[in-house]
Amino acid sequence: MNIMKLGFIGAGNMGGAILKGIIAGGKVGANDIFIRNSSDNSTQNVAQKKGVQACGSLKELAQKSDIVFIGVKPYLVAKVLEEIKDELKNKIVISMAASVEIRDIEAIIPETKVVRIMPNTPVEVGAGVIGVSFSEFFNKDEKPYIVELFDNIGKVEVISEKDMPGLTAISGSGPAYVYMFIEALADGAVLNGLRRDVAYRLAANTVLGSAKMVLETNEHPGKLKDDVCSPAGSTIEAVRVLEENNFRSAVIECERACFEKLSKM
Repeated sequence: MNIMKLGFIGAGNMGGAILKGIIAGGKVGANDIFIRNSSDNSTQNVAQKKGVQACGSLKELAQKSDIVFIGVKPYLVAKVLEEIKDELKNKIVISMAASVEIRDIEAIIPETKVVRIMPNTPVEVGAGVIGVSFSEFFNKDEKPYIVELFDNIGKVEVISEKDMPGLTAISGSGPAYVYMFIEALADGAVLNGLRRDVAYRLAANTVLGSAKMVLETNEHPGKLKDDVCSPAGSTIEAVRVLEENNFRSAVIECERACFEKLSKM
């Protein structure tokens, strides 16, 4: 498939991270990437920092691009699409707005192929999860091309759009749960006498290493947990306390609450 020109409408934290990863991947050169932010100054600043091409209007960006990333707040998506719907015919639109469904976009621009993505914040360090759902009109070459655009920012999971709330509840919101766990681990270490900076390093690297073990050994997490727990040892005593305080149930319930909130949006 030929190299396609990319346009970014909005390049905040998430859009900017995706833009950075795509540039680093080298699949699309900076000369073939266009940007339009909320103001001329913001547009010029991002273009200069990233080495991409600034556009003076949304219509200019849409005209020059084959794939248009929509990185604005959900309540602004319809307004943006209405302004450039004529320029988007027969192009690909990629939306990262959490509560905007593919059908919402197709209602405004029915001639357009639509991708809905849900990245999480670790894409900023190249270690994110990106959920991807496609509308029905893509050919066999286009889907792999879209997936490969995200190679440098994390792991892509192609899912049915109906599963997007479930993915969001675990990977989209999940970093918040993990950060709370890291903070709690560090607080416990401080209580046990370790310096705060040391505690945070130990906690974060313990979570990182444990995740790596799950991914690289393909062992069940329960098996890996059992491997750490010696009979009558200190670790199984700590696990007993977690179970006594409904640790696993609390995690499941928080994720369910997130899912139910998303399902109502």
